[in-house]
Amino acid sequence: MHTGGFSFKSGKRVIIAGIVLSLFLIFGGIVTFICLVQHSAKADEKANRQKLLKIFTSKLELRLKKDLNETVPEWYIDKVFSSPELKFFPNLMVKRLTWKEAKLPYAQFLEKDRIKRAYQFLKTHEKLLDEIEKKFGVDKEVVTAIFLVETNLGKNTGKFPVFNVFYSLALSGNPLLIKPYAEKKGVSLSDPKVINFIKKRSNWAYKELLYLIQISYRNHWNPFEVKGSIFGAFGYPQFVPKSYIIYGYDWNKDGVVDLYQVEDALASIANYLYIEGYKMDSSLEEKKKIIMKYNISEPYANTVLKVAEKLKELETKSGGS
Repeated sequence: MHTGGFSFKSGKRVIIAGIVLSLFLIFGGIVTFICLVQHSAKADEKANRQKLLKIFTSKLELRLKKDLNETVPEWYIDKVFSSPELKFFPNLMVKRLTWKEAKLPYAQFLEKDRIKRAYQFLKTHEKLLDEIEKKFGVDKEVVTAIFLVETNLGKNTGKFPVFNVFYSLALSGNPLLIKPYAEKKGVSLSDPKVINFIKKRSNWAYKELLYLIQISYRNHWNPFEVKGSIFGAFGYPQFVPKSYIIYGYDWNKDGVVDLYQVEDALASIANYLYIEGYKMDSSLEEKKKIIMKYNISEPYANTVLKVAEKLKELETKSGGS
């Protein structure tokens, strides 16, 4: 009797264990099935986005060929769009939507070390800056301050291929291509204000792409080698392509505006402010308005003017002009 009871209990445990194992396997199978379905759905969604990307890219290329018909040959555009370096960055438009200019750390440029380095730069290139100031009527301290704030005196010009930046932003006018990235950041693509912003930014990027292709063709550049900021500004002065065409200045007279060359870069900064109406005898408020055309940001303009003021104070202390 004792032995039989033990066998009965053992058998009961085996049955229960079997049921538990079966349930576990069934549950595991269900989970695996759900994961496979989700994975398949994500793969299908990704494949669909890739198909859409090819379609929209082809349309963009045809549009560019039509608009550049009189200035750039079709073979050049074909070459660019068939390059393995062509990349679509779907997150850029979302970043632009959530960008907060006012939160940028402009105060860092007023630190003693930065001011000291800017002053040393000014003294090193004083002859050049004096000539630029005389030519354009723009304070050399303001030119130096912009050079500091824009790229830390040429140290930080950006690492993003500018062509791909404008290509991506132009294509992002098609919300389907950026939907997953917008959702991750909590950006609603059903919001009319968001859609309007995307449309305007996409149109702007397309126009910049037109300018960039013309510049690259004319200067015999590989457009993918031009690196800049996350939003397409390049060179020491951080110009977008349209600004390059309008304000770029060939100071050393070598036939090409090179924004990665100090002389051309500084002259181009001064030329920008000059064309926009900057005058050395204007009030600080008037100068601020002009500087804000360079970068539509009040904290930026205030920082540039404060840096320039500190540079002038150092010049006065050292007995400079």
